[in-house]
Amino acid sequence: MCNAVSLRALTPDDWETFRSARLKALKEHPGVYLSSYAVEAEASEAEWKGMLDGKGKCVIALFDDDRLIGFAGVFTWRGDPKGKNGVLAMDYIEPSYRGRGLSRLLYQGRIDWALDQEQFAKLVISHRQGNEASRRANQAFGFEYVGRQKIRWPDGAEAEEWNYLLDLEKLRGARREQGQSL
Repeated sequence: MCNAVSLRALTPDDWETFRSARLKALKEHPGVYLSSYAVEAEASEAEWKGMLDGKGKCVIALFDDDRLIGFAGVFTWRGDPKGKNGVLAMDYIEPSYRGRGLSRLLYQGRIDWALDQEQFAKLVISHRQGNEASRRANQAFGFEYVGRQKIRWPDGAEAEEWNYLLDLEKLRGARREQGQSL
């Protein structure tokens, strides 16, 4: 039951809680993520802490009281050598908490964080073909479909990856025009 759901950025001190939740997500849903349980289970404490250090990246987590019930990240996109684009990744919400609109909190938290990172001009996100929940969520926040390509997923299947962009410069401009703070 949702008592007091809150949202906050994780820090390196949260690494063990995050590791446990991330590995659970990878084990339960091997066909959804671009990484695998086997790969991430081998990551060192320093690597887990590095994912949470806030340097060009942020992992936002949902808590029910003090229990982690979901998380999602935004990272500098490796596909952009200039570091101007961020990528949204790792979205996960515990099954018993799904369908309550909590993914909106994770999206808004990451977009707000990215807007504060002046180096980011755009955000990218992708999903495996058929992941309608992911498609609906990114569309609700204004991401625009830009294409797809067939890839081999960590579960061994070949399937299309659908790609989307959100223009942060345009969003910053619109907010400035409306007098909203970034």
